[in-house]
Amino acid sequence: MKTKTTTTSAKKARTGKTATTKRTLVTQKPLLRSRRVSPQTMAERAGALQTSAPRGLSKKATIEALVARREGAVIAELIAATGWQEHSIRAALTGLRKAGHTIARVRDDRGVTRYRIGGAA
Repeated sequence: MKTKTTTTSAKKARTGKTATTKRTLVTQKPLLRSRRVSPQTMAERAGALQTSAPRGLSKKATIEALVARREGAVIAELIAATGWQEHSIRAALTGLRKAGHTIARVRDDRGVTRYRIGGAA
């Protein structure tokens, strides 16, 4: 003897009942509009920005400054100055090369490799 199984949707279809789902509309909060600033206030802000202390050197600028020295820089010096890992230092040197700097890689008698900017293109 076989048993017949029906789903709830099939039962509702046989009985003529329709599934009614109550839908609720989700509304978003209104977007906040920025406050308009008068030209005078903007001028005051611009003056405040100009009189503030200059921002410190970036790590990329630090690498460029060390490599631009006459004797150049060793990877260990660049790591100590920036706190970056060795592969990040090499990537930054590649970025300087792509920016137009000529980077010379010189190995001395002790086997230490020094990187130096030969000139700007």
